[in-house]
Order: sequence, then C-alpha cells, then structure tokens
Amino acid sequence: MTNNEIELEVLKILDKYVQRGGSHKQLLKIMQAEGIKFKEVSVSNDNFLGALTFGKNNNPYIMVNQSINNTGRRNFTIAHELGHYFLNHRLLSPVFLCQDSQINEDRVSEILLEREANYFATCLLMPEQKIKSAFLAMLRYSKIIKTKTFLIVNNKTYGSWCKIKNDLMKRYGVSEAALRYRLINLRLAEFEF
Repeated sequence: MTNNEIELEVLKILDKYVQRGGSHKQLLKIMQAEGIKFKEVSVSNDNFLGALTFGKNNNPYIMVNQSINNTGRRNFTIAHELGHYFLNHRLLSPVFLCQDSQINEDRVSEILLEREANYFATCLLMPEQKIKSAFLAMLRYSKIIKTKTFLIVNNKTYGSWCKIKNDLMKRYGVSEAALRYRLINLRLAEFEF
C-alpha cells in the first residue's frame, strides 16, 4: 500500500472511533469494537514487543509485552499491531510476531508489511492535521524560535524543543522517537544532534 492509501484507511478509523481526544486514549475501545482480544504477556525475550494472531474461528488477538515501561512505546506497539489488522496483512503463519527491530518509531523497517504497520501507527497516533496544527501553534507562541513554520533543533532551540516535545508527547501519547520521526516526515522539523 502507498502512504496515501494508509492515511485514508487511518482517517476512516478515526472518523469511526475517535470523535474527541487523542487516539491513544481510544486504542482499547477500537480493539473492543473490532472484536480484537487484548492481552499483555510476560515474556523472557526483551526483543518481543507485540503480536497480532488469529485464534479459533479466525478471532483476532493482540498481545503486547507487559514489560514495556514507556507508555508512548506501548501505545505505538498497539497501534502498530492494529495496523497489521486494519491493513489486512496476512502471512503464511497465523501470527505476526513483531520484535524491537521491526516496530520502529523512528526509522524505516526493511520489511514492507512492518513499514506499513509503522506508518499506520504514526498516522493513527498523530493525525497529520492535528499534529501539524498543534506544532505550528507552539512555534507561533515561542519567543525564542524565530521561524514559525519549521524548527531546526540545535543548541539554541533545545530548551524550546523540550517544552514543545513534552506537551506533544503527552497530548498524543507517543514517545520522543515517534514524535521526532513524524515531525521529520511532515517536514516540520530537523534535528542537528
């Protein structure tokens, strides 16, 4: 699928399930509405983050490693697995077992289906119009940052970036890595470190 096709799929999901607030607050609601069972699992393999699997009668299950202690990372993992579900990814195996190297918040995966699920997660958690509007509003109100349409994060702007990122991470329930990736992807920011 193209990024545009993925974004259109995300917009349908947002219209259907997220009327107000951040989509990260609606992940469980989306899973319940779709009949997806959710379980946090204890595993000894720290590389395991999450999985989409299909049980008897093709019932979908999303499992997430319960030891993920970063809320933004946990949300991204759930959204990533929802990406596999909504994008109708199917493998020869009945399980999408996603490891740390495949669920990338801040870089492109080598595996097409993982890349699509990552992009889906990014768009679901940080819809383009919402994140753009919020980010640009923060730039407009910043007294230190001179440009109001693009941010170059360097030594001079780092303090302002910290305030902006903390607000956006909380608002969208994402990690800093996912936020940076989305802002770079939307050509709103560049990071010099």
